[in-house]
Amino acid sequence: MLLITLVVGCSSEEEPEPTPEEAFQAYAALWENGNYEAMYEFLSDESKEMITKETFVERYTNIFSGIQATDLTVQLITEEEVPDEIEVEKEETEPGTVVTLLYEQSMDSLAGDLLFEAEATLIFKVEETEEEVEKEWVIDWKPSLILPQLEVGDIVRPRTLHPKRGEIIDRHGNGLAINGEVFEVGIVPGSLPEEKSISIHALSEVLEITEEEIEKLLNQGWVRDDTFVPLKSIPLENTTVLEEVTNIQGGTYRQVGGRVYPLKDAAAHLIGYIGPITKEELEKVEDQGYSASSEIGKAGLELLLEEQLRGQSGGIITIVDASGKQKEVIAEKAPVDGELIQLTIDSDIQKSVYQQLEGEVGTAVALHPTNGDVLSLVNAPAYDPNEFVLGISNERRQELNDEGAMLNRFTYTYAPGSTIKPVTAAIALENDWDPHKKITIDGHTWQNSPSWGDYKVRRVTDPGHDVDLNDALVYSDNIYFAQMALDVGVHEIEQGLIKFGFGEKIPFTYGIGNAQIANATITKEEQLADTSYGQGQMLISPLHLALLYTSFVNEGSIPKPTLLLEESNGELWKENVIELENANYILDALKDVIQTPRGTGRNANIENLSLAGKTGTTEHKASQDETGKETGWFVAVDTEDPQLLVLMMVEHVEDRGGSGYVVPKVRDVFLDVR
Repeated sequence: MLLITLVVGCSSEEEPEPTPEEAFQAYAALWENGNYEAMYEFLSDESKEMITKETFVERYTNIFSGIQATDLTVQLITEEEVPDEIEVEKEETEPGTVVTLLYEQSMDSLAGDLLFEAEATLIFKVEETEEEVEKEWVIDWKPSLILPQLEVGDIVRPRTLHPKRGEIIDRHGNGLAINGEVFEVGIVPGSLPEEKSISIHALSEVLEITEEEIEKLLNQGWVRDDTFVPLKSIPLENTTVLEEVTNIQGGTYRQVGGRVYPLKDAAAHLIGYIGPITKEELEKVEDQGYSASSEIGKAGLELLLEEQLRGQSGGIITIVDASGKQKEVIAEKAPVDGELIQLTIDSDIQKSVYQQLEGEVGTAVALHPTNGDVLSLVNAPAYDPNEFVLGISNERRQELNDEGAMLNRFTYTYAPGSTIKPVTAAIALENDWDPHKKITIDGHTWQNSPSWGDYKVRRVTDPGHDVDLNDALVYSDNIYFAQMALDVGVHEIEQGLIKFGFGEKIPFTYGIGNAQIANATITKEEQLADTSYGQGQMLISPLHLALLYTSFVNEGSIPKPTLLLEESNGELWKENVIELENANYILDALKDVIQTPRGTGRNANIENLSLAGKTGTTEHKASQDETGKETGWFVAVDTEDPQLLVLMMVEHVEDRGGSGYVVPKVRDVFLDVR
């Protein structure tokens, strides 16, 4: 027990008397450290009769944890000290002497910084026994020693004032994640029929939740007969469910605020969703103003931009009397609403791209090719984020996982196939490759030497004549590119790809996988050949691949990709990656890919719209002798007034025309938004 006491035994020298200041400072030190049990030992006997130790500890604990008190300090406000050279004769203190000390109490709380001046009364206590005399100052305790405004019977009521979560909108102000309205469906227990199980079973069927879940909600401690017990939230447009619920005895609903995602599946992975904070999440962020009832970003931008979106909680601390009537507001801090986040995304393009991908397994990117604004980021299959906010069953969550709907494909890296050929061609041109040089290639297969063993490079089309660079791009000739890469050299190809950002982190709001040339370095001729046409160990993200194509319409430079509209300024990520002359040559060849009958992208040709682009098919198989799964790619960009570039990747196209299956999908996006 930490008490300031004076024990006088048989010593000839008398110990100095304790002072009330020393006693209070010891009490205050315990208070600051939250040692309420030890504080109780300082109380006078009369005070201990008024409040038990258990109640004392419980009250301090509940009040200071309830108001979220931190950095508590309790300091005496001392009177002017007497100089040391002036001797003051000190008289012995009489038992029962009462002293009032002034102190300052400060802390941080859910309602902001608190600062109070208060008084503490101490009584000098002397206890004599046959062997000794104990002298100590004890606290004449009253509720005002918790908070100075408290009186007997009063209750402290803290309440967190939650900020409005910031909304996410597209470049035109259309909502992507907004604070809207939903219907909250529930039960009023007192309205249930005598045979409750009938209504509970019916509601479980309509709301697609288990009877056990409903029973658990009804058995919560706060539930009374007239209480509305929420079971599930549903969208405002789902009036059919409401009709079914109101036809069940005890079932009802109310309209409440809720997070709404207007684009649903179309922007699911980009925007993400929020949900109730878990115990594990709360442990990590509890000191940031979150509570057990908070909601937090779980995926997508809702998670990545949580700090900006959530705002800052406020709070109010009031004192009410025993009857519940409010007496005083101790402190109040208004909440600060979350930020409004405006993206470069165009909702119309986002929806159009998703419409083309719906039902497929794939991903797509659309961007402005000269300023780097990202106009859409889409995945398929996808999920409706509203399901997660409104309440999703474990079975439904597992179903989405099994479908692969939760995978955020646009953050991954893939083998780009022939879509990398324009980049390989640009690197060759930068290394003095003659684009007009004709190469004689016989047949559909080729290998550089017998040392390659059974491995051969294969091409789809044999045009029946010698091939130059334009032909090779238009026909997508693997053999031409393999021979060109071997002639240019492995070092030059690797250094050229590095200039295009391979191995480098893309400066982007979203975490995107880094492109790689190889797992380590290119060590064999066969691997260099494969790399030239986007196979081997080469991997790149859809966004990065789309950015590479901007160099052909942007005078050889690559803009920095932008997702937040406030950051859109046309800043370059890679300046002068290739010479203007070489960029123009590649662009003309890519126009021929679409605008000539011999081009692999000819089905994307649109009258009065000059598109350039490239197809690509990636094969996934263990050996050349077997038939594997294929992924189809197509990239297209308008060239006369470059404002839109679309890249799309679709898996499992092996029996659907390869990359040719993707071409009309990209074409239809241009037709839809032109």
